Amino acid sequence: MGDLSTYLRKNIEVEDGAERDAWLLVKTALANGDHLEAALEGKTLPASLLSKIVGLTWRCVNDKDKLLLHVAAANDGNFALGRLLVSMLSSTNNEVQVVTTNYDRVAEFACNSKNVLFQTGFAPGYIQKWESTGGVKFRHAAKPSRVVKIWKVHGSLDWFRTADERTIGLPVFELPSAEHYTPLIVTPGLNKYEKTYEDPFRTTINGADAALKNASAFLCVGFGFRDQHIHPKIIERCREKNVPTVVLARTLTNEAKDFLRNKAGTNYLGIERSATGSRVFSPTSPDGAEVTTLELWSLDGFNNLVL
Repeated sequence: MGDLSTYLRKNIEVEDGAERDAWLLVKTALANGDHLEAALEGKTLPASLLSKIVGLTWRCVNDKDKLLLHVAAANDGNFALGRLLVSMLSSTNNEVQVVTTNYDRVAEFACNSKNVLFQTGFAPGYIQKWESTGGVKFRHAAKPSRVVKIWKVHGSLDWFRTADERTIGLPVFELPSAEHYTPLIVTPGLNKYEKTYEDPFRTTINGADAALKNASAFLCVGFGFRDQHIHPKIIERCREKNVPTVVLARTLTNEAKDFLRNKAGTNYLGIERSATGSRVFSPTSPDGAEVTTLELWSLDGFNNLVL
């Protein structure tokens, strides 16, 4: 989010008048220390400015995503998530649920790296059609195939709305003509709650809600617990069943620490980077305990411990 904030401030070009006035409020909030979500929250932005923010957000994330594609295509991608997912499917599980607020295709690349089937709500193909009924099924012989269901509640780099109001997926790494295609990504701030009443977001959020409501455990990686679409369901499930919960982050946000201390139940671990290795938060050490295990806070390091 910090990189995106910097990218927007460096690259956005606003017109005099309503655009400039609205963007000045956002810039002032950022300069005062607000994170991007807080800076955009509750502000009325002109449609033209919002369109520019969506386009720049797409380009910022896509630049990184494209670099990762080249690594994955060269078969050099050591995807920690792929290693974890294939391990989870080497069991009685036929499905693994991934709920993400990210627009990137890291989860998809990770599945590809291990030849794991995945679904994002679109029928497979180069021109992917939105399949809201769940009618697309993968089967091996007479049995359902093992699959990773990826719920991208804020949209994806490859989701677009066409000029004639169709929802499609396109495997592109350059932003198509704005005249014909609008990226279906929900930017931080007030707009995200307006957009989520429309498909594909509505159906995706419903699927994510069901996955979270029925989860037998949670592994949260790099999640800040600032998103009202996601963390209330996690809190609800922890209160109902006290499910095992692990939160990994380079730096745990204050919101994540509050969740662990007050809302995660009594069966949790929170792990972040520290000067000596990693700092681990648990019911017996709510303020954190130092361990010398390096990179335990990262998914790769965590895999090395548990797999």
